[in-house]
Amino acid sequence: MPPTRWLLAAALLLSACRPHASQEQETPPRLKPLFDALPARNRPFDRQDTLDSYWPPDSLMADSLFHFTAPPRSRVLMRVQFVPASAVAAARLDTLTFRRPTFRLYEDGRSGYEWEFFFGRNLEPTLTETPEQLPLRMALTYSHRLALQEYRRWPAGNYYERNAYLLDHNFGVEAVACVNDSVVYVSAFPLLANQPRPDTLYTYYHGGPHRKRPPLVADRPDTTRHALLRLSFRELSHSTNLE
Repeated sequence: MPPTRWLLAAALLLSACRPHASQEQETPPRLKPLFDALPARNRPFDRQDTLDSYWPPDSLMADSLFHFTAPPRSRVLMRVQFVPASAVAAARLDTLTFRRPTFRLYEDGRSGYEWEFFFGRNLEPTLTETPEQLPLRMALTYSHRLALQEYRRWPAGNYYERNAYLLDHNFGVEAVACVNDSVVYVSAFPLLANQPRPDTLYTYYHGGPHRKRPPLVADRPDTTRHALLRLSFRELSHSTNLE
């Protein structure tokens, strides 16, 4: 075979060995070193929240009072815990497979819970004023949303969302490793709190419209390292089967 044909055959063989596009997307991200302790300038992680969800069947949707009764209500206790880097190897957490989060419907054919981390961030401005209501400082805080969703299947086989628990958290999710329905580990960017930014132009009304440039501080992602977080939940109560 002429040399040019050998080169062509080798090129075709190499192209056939390339992974499928979906496999390339499943490649674990390159994670940065983990924090062993969270610096004081970063927003804290550890928290515990009681979250409610209400679910009625279609027959009760027309009743505007169902939200205020116990049978349609479910409740969970959710915890977010910071995991120091020194504890990762001891707990064998370094063997977990982390993947970038994807926002998708529950699609693996079973009932259970799904952790969905929303993309984007929510902005909450806070203005500090004098007793005379004159602006002193503007602060911007950011949060991200998590939805813990419970899915069930009808006897016919199609699935539906039974409950959804929403939590606004103050860290940016980079990669996720699910252990089971109740526990997920998250590699996240912490947020640096109250970072100075250029003064902002603010319009206020004090005996007429005025404009002023008060100092501005805002949250900023700390992308130098990752923080490892353990998210878990426990059911406190579950809505009654009213189907």
